[in-house]
Amino acid sequence: MALTEEQTKIISERPLKNSLDHLRDKLRDNVDNPLEEDIALLLGALVGSPAAFSLPSPDGNGNVAGKLFSVLQHVRGDVARLDEFLPLVRHVVDKSADTDIWETTFNIINTLSDLAPPPSNIAPTFRGTPVKTSSSRLADSETRDIVERELFEEIKNCTFRNVGGFWDKFFNCWREEQKAMLKGILRAHDGERWTDFPTITDEKPVWDWLRSLEERFLGDAPLKFHTTRTANQFNDRKGQLDLFLQKPAAEATGTFLYKHVLVVGEQKKRYDTGRFKADFLQLTRHVRSVFADQPTRQFVHAFSLCASKMELWIFDRSGAYSSGIFDIHDEPNKFARALVSYTTMDDDMMGLDTFVKRQDRHRYVTFDSISGKETTIRLDKAMVRQKAIVCRGTTCYETQNGHVAKFSWASDKRKPEVEQLRLAEARGVKGVARVVAHRQITTIADIREGLQFPAAHRFRSENVHFDDPPSATATATTSTSSKRKSSSDLTSNDASGSKRRRSRSQKSKLATELNEELSIGKTKPSLYAPSEDLWENRVFTCLVISPAGRVISQFITVKELLESERDAIKVHQSLYLEGKILHRDISSNNIIITKPEKADGFKGMLIDLDLAKEVDGGPSGARHQTGTMQFMAVEVLHKIDHTYRHDLESFFYVLLWMCARQAWSNGFGGEEERPKESLLRRWEIRSFREIAYNKEGDMTVNGLERIMGEFPKSLDIVKPLCLRIRKILFPLDKDDRMNLGTPAGDPNQLYKPIIAAYDEVISNL
Repeated sequence: MALTEEQTKIISERPLKNSLDHLRDKLRDNVDNPLEEDIALLLGALVGSPAAFSLPSPDGNGNVAGKLFSVLQHVRGDVARLDEFLPLVRHVVDKSADTDIWETTFNIINTLSDLAPPPSNIAPTFRGTPVKTSSSRLADSETRDIVERELFEEIKNCTFRNVGGFWDKFFNCWREEQKAMLKGILRAHDGERWTDFPTITDEKPVWDWLRSLEERFLGDAPLKFHTTRTANQFNDRKGQLDLFLQKPAAEATGTFLYKHVLVVGEQKKRYDTGRFKADFLQLTRHVRSVFADQPTRQFVHAFSLCASKMELWIFDRSGAYSSGIFDIHDEPNKFARALVSYTTMDDDMMGLDTFVKRQDRHRYVTFDSISGKETTIRLDKAMVRQKAIVCRGTTCYETQNGHVAKFSWASDKRKPEVEQLRLAEARGVKGVARVVAHRQITTIADIREGLQFPAAHRFRSENVHFDDPPSATATATTSTSSKRKSSSDLTSNDASGSKRRRSRSQKSKLATELNEELSIGKTKPSLYAPSEDLWENRVFTCLVISPAGRVISQFITVKELLESERDAIKVHQSLYLEGKILHRDISSNNIIITKPEKADGFKGMLIDLDLAKEVDGGPSGARHQTGTMQFMAVEVLHKIDHTYRHDLESFFYVLLWMCARQAWSNGFGGEEERPKESLLRRWEIRSFREIAYNKEGDMTVNGLERIMGEFPKSLDIVKPLCLRIRKILFPLDKDDRMNLGTPAGDPNQLYKPIIAAYDEVISNL
């Protein structure tokens, strides 16, 4: 429909400006096949725009904001077809004029107005917290600095160089075609140096030289080098070249996506030992994005080429390790082996996910059932992904039959989640997910088998804002299991490389993710604890559970938010008191909104027992403390033993986060102006100690009122509840100091008043 003069005037007076920028890159990656969660986020952003509340509805009944909210419910209820939104998505991606975006929005409202309203008890779908990307430029140094500090905390105590057995395991060119390529490419070395290697190692000359080698000697190789910059752009940015290896078919898209990247590379014009940390973190940022878009990938290859100095890397969920530095002129065989191996590796050696099988454009996983028969389950939507490298890498998919398939890398020191869930079921716990199927895929020890690790690399000039966790000061060990032995050998070419079963990957997206802000979708690494092991041996498993649900961050109404959180607290109460299990990782990703008739009558449930432990059980021996940074209790951040009260404190932080941060993205702000910088930002980007002090100050009455000042007005009804819970969790002692500890006696002295506080507010809604 054509816009009226009145509508055009309102749109020009209330422009969208940059309110959709944070969604543009996310939508671009799936422009012809948008994801349901992306459409929901786009509609939520439009609902919260100033024009939406001023533009009259096309049918004259109310305003556009109300109609869009109804459309949003149609989307979440799977009533609306997603292809109806393709024109709108394309306008947003193409940065079309506001009038084009709103005209298309009116057409969608008219098209969907005839649909029956979605039922109030729609079957929930399990989705992850929406990933927020900054809409900033690559040169946004503040955001980049934050991402690199986060990465440094993950990687700094589990990075190893000069790993013995590295070449034999990953770069042994054993097939005849590989040997022929290796022999051919070595003809380009005159015995002292590579012929035609540029004297001035700027980006373009080096890139041209690499492409020349590829064209002359690696023409039949299945993988090809690519760069994110054109030759003309090389002159604009000297000293750094981003190289990627991918399959030629991916080139047809015209856009570089991390889901296509197989090997990551960085080229620099000079070698500077003083810049190792900075250069390494640049490489690591790319690897982080590869893991984000290929969430079930088992490990990622990477390399740096600084002038003529090269270093090859492997990144997995327990850290990074390298070949050690070498000069490509002095050791041409290594350089040639690297090029040939990178361009000819099979999926196993590349670390791709071979556990998930593709057929008829769908993905399937197979499990052995108790009866001995195989069970095959189809994976549909990817819903939860962790934005980190050294972590559990938790990835969840909705399955065809309404279950949830969860992939994760849990510590082998912890009791497997499948055992915790079965134990909870056996002890009569209500509201915890039921196990449908389970399978172990591999372990870090398996991936690193045959390698000899020296002591962890010691970074120099560690000017970071985070506390330095205690590092493992072990001597070198061998990596077959938890005990390892010392070796300095890194270049042995005798042994044949042991070939491993490795994995294949799925899901999406590239370039601006380098500059993402931290958010609830990007879980920080857990706090390190001392360990005699050099690195964490993690076990990669796939666990299928039921029922499915929406994560709490997808709440549509205030009542839905409060009911799901209240019922999740009831589940926690049962899990702790009846199941004798403490969850220890309460976060926005681990509370789901459920359909009561499929969830023991609960409107909210707890998931993810990876970090749970039995009450009164001894230390697990895992090298991390537990929790998700922005939701961790103050005492846990201070490394005090985790108790049930700390989980209740985490529930409170989830509630505050949903109201002060997430509600704006879900369209609750209306025409209000969203706070530019939330106070809760201090809960996620500072040191453990600073976050603890900030939270302690925020839990005073004045501090809490400042946080509640960030709530949209539509959530004012929640403020009395927040003040009441604060008083229950943080009472004053006899000296009028705020008590952060766990009270002695019956845990119900905290559970019951908190649940009652929720009940009272819910009954008044």
